[in-house]
Parts: sequence; C-alpha cells; structure tokens
Amino acid sequence: MKCRHALLPALLCHLLPLLQAEPVQVAVLPAKIVPEQATTLHLENGIVSQLALHTDRLEAGATIAVLNEERTAQEREEMELKVAREEMRLRDELRKLQNQRSKVEFFLKLSPRERQYASRVNAEDPPPTPESLNDIDSRIALLKREMNSSPRLMRQEFERNHAKLTLKMPFTGRLQYHFTLPRDPSAPFEFHNLPGRPFASVCDDSAFYITINLSKAELTQLPEQNFSVSIALPEGKSLTGQFARRSVEKNNSSGGDMLVYHFRIPDADRETAYNMLGSNAKAQLIYDAGDNVQYVSKLELIAHPEAAECESWEQLVQRVYPAHHLILIGERNIILRPRKD
Repeated sequence: MKCRHALLPALLCHLLPLLQAEPVQVAVLPAKIVPEQATTLHLENGIVSQLALHTDRLEAGATIAVLNEERTAQEREEMELKVAREEMRLRDELRKLQNQRSKVEFFLKLSPRERQYASRVNAEDPPPTPESLNDIDSRIALLKREMNSSPRLMRQEFERNHAKLTLKMPFTGRLQYHFTLPRDPSAPFEFHNLPGRPFASVCDDSAFYITINLSKAELTQLPEQNFSVSIALPEGKSLTGQFARRSVEKNNSSGGDMLVYHFRIPDADRETAYNMLGSNAKAQLIYDAGDNVQYVSKLELIAHPEAAECESWEQLVQRVYPAHHLILIGERNIILRPRKD
C-alpha cells in the first residue's frame, strides 16, 4: 500500500491517540431496501374485473383481479351440463348392469331342468355362470367408483385450467400495479399488456431489510452479529438495520454468486423502508468489536517511523503492535486485540 505516500494527508497534524472502544465505520457500500419476500404476478390480455385497490394492505388469498369472468361463468355452466350428462349416462349404465345381474342371479337359482329351458329360450347367449355374476358385480363396483369420482375430477380439471385467470395474494402484504389504471377500476375493463411484462408486484411488508454485498473475505470471517448498517436520510435522520441473516445469491450483472448480508429495519421504520423500495442507497457498514480491544487511528499509525517501510496495514500493525492481533481495518481506525499468549 505504500502507507506513507498513499495515505498521509494534510490532517496529520491532528493525530488521534488510542480511542475508546466504540463501533467503527468499516466502509460505505451500495445498498438496497428489500421486503421479507416479493414476487411478480402475470395476467393474460382480456376483460379484467374485481380489481383490488392497490392502496390497501391485502391478506393472503385475497382476490387481486379476475380475467374474463363472464366467459368463465359461461364455461362453468357448460361444464356443469357436461357433468350432469355424464352422471345420467353412468346411472343408465348402472341400471343396465343391475338388471343384467338380476337376470343372471335368477338363472342361477333355477333347477337344472329349468336352466335347460331358459338356455333354449336365450340360445344366442352363453349360459350364465357364477363367474358371470362375479364379473357383473366387479363392473357395478367400478361404475359406482366412477360415478363418485367423475364429477369431482371434471370440476377439479375446470378449476385447475381456470385458476390462472384469478390472481390472488400469495401472502399478506402490499400490491403495486405495473400498468395505468382506468378511470373507474371498480368496473370491468379491457386489459392489454406487453409480452413478459408483469401485471402487478406484491411484497410482504411484515419486515424490511437493508442488504449489502460483502466481498472481502476478512470481513466475512468476523462475527456477523456485530455488524450493523445505517443509511443517511434528509433532515439528519437515518435508517438503520441490525444483522438478521446472510445468503448466497446470483449476481445479475456478472452472473456469478455473491454474499449478501440482510440487516433488519426496525418495525417503526417500515413505512419509510417501503417508500424506498427500488431506490439506490449508500449504507455505512458499522462493526462493534466489543470489549478488550483497542481502536488505533490510521493517522496516528501512518505517522509512525515504521510506516515508510511497510507495504500494507497488516505489515505496519505487525511491526508497531507485535503484541496485538489485527481484527479489522476500518475507514479511519484499525481495531486491535491483545494476544493472549
């Protein structure tokens, strides 16, 4: 790093002594505000009705919009007629089987001489046997199963095919449309959208997070619960977050993976966080090393005679403070901890 030439500023006259333990700003990084979960919803072109107000907070399962409601009602009526016709056909078939069974059962109860006469009367059919009766019973049982399941399966298939025409909230949260609303959203209107463009987006507003991408290995090895972030807002306000979790996510720019830290925003600031969704922000990454540490000003350290011969902060700390471990290099201070050995 060529400490003396690259980092020695005009402020060297204001060297700081060893600082008291306090959180240190590590870096200022690009940040995003994200909800607990979010998704986009798509809808085909057609007549939209029952449009939900996007200003309301909707419960999970609430209807957002219905596509082609009148046509669906007509198709449902046609499906119910088809179900009724199928039920009638199955009942007729059942009666035929039951009638056939009665005849076979009657034949099997006849005496041998009576059976011979009955066979001559119905010579074109083979004489019934007990196996014939068992076969008819199996067909009747199968037909009854079909009578119980066929209407249900037909209705399920209809609902499955038409489910995509009704958009519902996947979870409790807020709704935002991706198109210009008509003058009267409560009345049915014709919807035309560009291919691939979402109809609406939904976010779970039960919690919001400030997210940053940490790529430095030395930072990812530190206790994650000691990190926090802060975003400066107008009028001297700030939006803060405490560490909640981290995850490996896909980097849309490079296509590779990145390590993302999530910092939960206090519930009192959820409305502010919601209004900042989609905006670009800069967050101060802050680290609290706890007790039994020393905070050394970089200005003080670079003024040391050893600085001229050092190529990195690590090397300079090793020479000036050999009895300490280097914990973290912040923007202005370096955190050290005394060695135990």
